[in-house]
Amino acid sequence: MRKISMHGPMHGTGKMNLIIYGLILFTILSRLLPHPYNFTSVGALSLFAGTFLPLKLAWLVPVFTLIVSDAVTGFYSPVVMFFVYAGFAVNTLVGKYLLQTGRSVMRITGAAVTATFIFYIISNFGMWLSGLGYAMTLTGLIECYINGIPFMKHSLAANIIYCYFLFGSYQIIYSLLQKSHVKTLT
Repeated sequence: MRKISMHGPMHGTGKMNLIIYGLILFTILSRLLPHPYNFTSVGALSLFAGTFLPLKLAWLVPVFTLIVSDAVTGFYSPVVMFFVYAGFAVNTLVGKYLLQTGRSVMRITGAAVTATFIFYIISNFGMWLSGLGYAMTLTGLIECYINGIPFMKHSLAANIIYCYFLFGSYQIIYSLLQKSHVKTLT
């Protein structure tokens, strides 16, 4: 994927905003489909929202997605939920700082990997802090992080696949709209 300018005739247009929000809606709906634990599009959505939306709105996108889908699938430990939500909200910053000025396959992959590790650290700390199944000791914390590794693998795969889908779809649609815009000017 080549770098996309954040300026120009198509950025910020109603059509592009519609595409961005359509891709966000897709990720909300995809979380409601059956999937392996932690294999969801919310991590990629966090990066996508951080890249294309103002930060004051971007962090709300994954939080809103989680609230809506958890209302359907069921809420769980408030402590764990807080840290899961926080992990995704923090990852909007990764999108903002790593992808807002330019995107390539390597940058998107790097952001997906970074977001996976940030989420893993934050969410597993919340799991340990909740007291659900782990002793409130350093050994319990280490055990929680070790037991979280299989879930992190799912998150990593999901983040990479869904990032390629979201950013790739955006790039394709952006390019098509830009070509159609150029044709109407000539």
